[in-house]
Amino acid sequence: MAANDNSKIVQNGTGESVEDPGKGDLRKMMSQNPLPTITPGTVDPASMGEGAPTKQALAVLQILNAALVSRDVQTLEGCFYPGQAYWKDLLALTYHTRTFSTPSVIAASLLETASLRKIEGGFELEGDAVFIPATPVLQFIDCSLTFRTGSPAAKCSGRILLLPVKTGETLTWKIWILSTKLESLDIQSEDESLLETPRRNLDNAEPLETDVFIVGGGNAAVALAARLKALGVDSIMAERNANVGDNWALRHDWLKFHVPTSFCELPYMTYDKELQSPHHLTKDELAQHMRRYVEAFHLNVVNSAKITQTTQLPDKRWCVEFCTPTGAYTVIAKHLVQATGIASQKPYSPSIADKDLYRGINIHSAQFKNGEQLREQGVDTVLIVGSANTGFDVLEDCHAAGLKPTMVVRSPTYIVPEEYVCDKMSLGAYDFGVEAGDRMFLTLPAVVDGQLGKNLFAHFASQEPQRYEALVKAGFPVYDSRHPEAALMHNLIERAGGHYVDVGGTELISEGKAGVKAGVEPVGYTTTGLRFSDGSIVDADAVVWCTGFADADARQVVGEILKTDLPVDATWGVDEEGEIRGMWKRHQLVDNYWTMGGYTQQHRFHSRTLALQIKAALEGILPPAYRDTPRPKTGN
Repeated sequence: MAANDNSKIVQNGTGESVEDPGKGDLRKMMSQNPLPTITPGTVDPASMGEGAPTKQALAVLQILNAALVSRDVQTLEGCFYPGQAYWKDLLALTYHTRTFSTPSVIAASLLETASLRKIEGGFELEGDAVFIPATPVLQFIDCSLTFRTGSPAAKCSGRILLLPVKTGETLTWKIWILSTKLESLDIQSEDESLLETPRRNLDNAEPLETDVFIVGGGNAAVALAARLKALGVDSIMAERNANVGDNWALRHDWLKFHVPTSFCELPYMTYDKELQSPHHLTKDELAQHMRRYVEAFHLNVVNSAKITQTTQLPDKRWCVEFCTPTGAYTVIAKHLVQATGIASQKPYSPSIADKDLYRGINIHSAQFKNGEQLREQGVDTVLIVGSANTGFDVLEDCHAAGLKPTMVVRSPTYIVPEEYVCDKMSLGAYDFGVEAGDRMFLTLPAVVDGQLGKNLFAHFASQEPQRYEALVKAGFPVYDSRHPEAALMHNLIERAGGHYVDVGGTELISEGKAGVKAGVEPVGYTTTGLRFSDGSIVDADAVVWCTGFADADARQVVGEILKTDLPVDATWGVDEEGEIRGMWKRHQLVDNYWTMGGYTQQHRFHSRTLALQIKAALEGILPPAYRDTPRPKTGN
C-alpha cells in the first residue's frame, strides 16, 4: 500500500530518491496564481435572487455528470473556469490528498479516477446554492454536493464554487473550485456508541496485539484514537509523559491559544461553555480537556513510555518494544502512527561562540517555566532571543514577574492583531459551527485559502495603517498585513511559526516597558551576556532562546523516536500542488506507517482522513493511492 501504488519514486541524476511531487513554495504559488477577478457589472446581483444560484448550479452539474458518463473530455474541460481552476480531493476519488489545477489536467484526472472509483449516479446538489458577492471583483456561487462511489462503496461530499463568464451578451457559469471528500465507508460508519465501550486491560497480555499503535498521546493522537474507536478499530497510544495532557501542562505558564476555542474542538466533545470565545484557552485548560477526553471515551494509553526498538515484520506488521517505570512491553500492530508533533521535539538554539564563558542562566524556551522562577534564582535582567508567539509570551511573563526583559529581534517580524484572526470573516467563523468552519477553509486549495486570508488581513490593516508606528519608533522591525510577504498560511504550514498574533505583548515595547535589540545576530557569549554581529555587547542575568524547534520534518526525528531508520516521506511544508507533505496519508516507501499532526483544526478534521484509510486497509478495501497527473486527452 505504499511502494506498490500506481506511482514511482522519482530519481535524480545520482540515482537518489527525491520527493514526488516536489517541494513547493506557497507564497510563490500564490503570486503566480492570483485570485481571478470579475469585471464589475458582469453579474447583476438582482438577478441572483431566490432560486437563481441553484438553477445555475444544477445546469453546470447536468453538463458535468453527462460528460463523465460519456467520457467526453472536451465537454468536461469546458465545465471549468478557463485559465484557473482547481480540483481538491480528500480520498473520495484519489484515496490520497491531491489538488489538480488547470481545466485540462482536472478533466483528464477526473475521468481516470471516476472510472476507478465508479461514481454512482453522478454529483447531486445538496441544499440550495448561494450567491456570494465576496468583493466587487470576486463573486461566485457556492454549493454543496453529495455523491457515492462503488469501489469501494462509500458516501462522499463535495463543494463547487462557480465563477461567471460573459461572452458578448451571454452569461455562463464555470467551475472555479471543485472539492471532493470521502465521508464514510459503507462497511462501517462512525458509531459514537462504540466510544462507551471499556478500555482494554493492558497489563495482562504479552505481547500486546492491536490494530494501530500510536506513538504519542497529545491532541493529534487522542483525536485519531477516538475516530478509530468509532470505526471499530482498536488502538493503543504510547505517551512519553507521566500523564495525559502533560504535553500542555508542562509548558511555560503564560502559554495560551490566540484563536477561537471553537477552532480547537476535538471530535465528539466540545469545550465547556465558559471556555468558549472570546476566552483564550490556557495550557491547563487544554491539558484538562485532554484528560477528560481520554477518560470519557475510554481510550487506551500507556504513559511514561519510551520506545526501545521498532521492527517491521515480513508480513508488514510492526513490532514495537518500549519500557515504562513498571516494566517492558512488546506490541504487535498492523499499523504504526507517529503522532509526536510538528516542530516540538528538538529545541533549536543557534550554535555561537564561547558558550562556556557565560555565567548566567542559559535556557531554551522549552525549559522556561515562568519569570517568577527566574527571579527566585537571582535574575533581574533577561535577554529573550526571538520575536514570535513564544518570545512574546516569555516577554510578558518576565515583565509580570518584575524582571527587566529585552527582546532580540533578528529580522522583521510579521505581526497580526488578535482581532483579525478572531474576526467572524476569519477563524471566528468557527463560532457559527465547526462543520461550517471546516467547510469554509479546509475544502479550499491552499493557494486560494491563503490568498483569501492574506487579502482579508491586508484590508483590515489598511484601515489602521498607523497601528504599529509606536512599535517601529521603539526600534522593533515589524511588518503588518499590508506587506507583500505577509501571508499567515505560509507561517503556519511552511515555517511552523515565526509570527506573532498580537494579544497585547507589543505594548510593552511600544510603551518602553521592555527593551529591544534589533537587526543583529548573536554571534558569541561573554561572561555576562551576548555579543552581537555589530560588535555590541548586552549584559543579562539570563538568556532565553525562543528560536523554535528543528523537527518540522519527521525525517529528522523518526530514527530517534522509533529507534529505527525508516525511509519516510518529507512532512510539513507544501508540495507542488499546495498539499501538506507527508501528513495524514500513505508514505511511498514504508507500508502501514502514517504521520498524524498539525495544529488543532487539522487534528480534528484530518483524524477522519487518516482513520478512514486505516479502516479501509484493515478491511482489505483500500485502493492504491492515485499519484499520477495524466496528460490531457483529446477526443472521447
